[in-house]
Amino acid sequence: MISVTDTDVAAYDRDGVVCLRGAFDAVWVGILAEAVERDLVKPGPHATNFAEGSTTGKFFGDMFMWQQDNDFRLAALTSPAAEIASRLMGSPTVDFFYDQLFVKEPGTAHPTPWHQDQPYWPVIGWQIASVWIALDEIDLSNGAVEFIAGSHRWGVNYRPTPFRKGHETKFTSSDLAPLPDIDADRGKYDIKSWTMEPGDCLVFHAMIVHGAPGNDTPGARRRGLSLRYTGADARYDPRPGTFQFPHKPELQAGAPMTCDLFPRVWPRR
Repeated sequence: MISVTDTDVAAYDRDGVVCLRGAFDAVWVGILAEAVERDLVKPGPHATNFAEGSTTGKFFGDMFMWQQDNDFRLAALTSPAAEIASRLMGSPTVDFFYDQLFVKEPGTAHPTPWHQDQPYWPVIGWQIASVWIALDEIDLSNGAVEFIAGSHRWGVNYRPTPFRKGHETKFTSSDLAPLPDIDADRGKYDIKSWTMEPGDCLVFHAMIVHGAPGNDTPGARRRGLSLRYTGADARYDPRPGTFQFPHKPELQAGAPMTCDLFPRVWPRR
């Protein structure tokens, strides 16, 4: 287990995001890289190309791989991610929420739009975080994730942003406020990003505003695996406008998130 320092905890609390170097060793990187390649060859039922109809190239996404692939399951349930999330969220218990894969192939200009995660999800609470694991060398030229530091504390739930062209009207019925045009005035915000090596990870709060440019670098892929976790104060909230899981969790609204679909992963059994 990599040491998560008090400085890391303070940065996560203040900025809503922290980068941990070498959190996943070469063995984990190799396991996950092979799992990603298997998923690319034989995608799951939730796979998509976010760049379809928008730009050339491929921005591959998939979700819930842990339910079909043992290595993704190992990462979700037994990797260092759960303990890292516990320490940074300040939660004595951690439940696994779901996994999500993002692969931007070289020459894919399609960006990841600015968004918050939590408005998409049927969950409420403060202790909700993602552990985003880099499986390639990553910088802004091939799609490093950018974050608006401190935006997790703005106190605003913004309307979900469609990731694919043609889905622009998907959330227009939402009564949530639209995001401001970040790129029109980038200097107004404290935007953070990191150059990353395979095995580094980003840990970020579900309410932080973040996005990523396209991948314009020839020959440089950008593979990132995001493992989502919830803490002790999180509650199931299947409100209108959130996405539906492939299997309905056996939870009533307002219940803690622990169930077969969202298993307890910290402390270790």
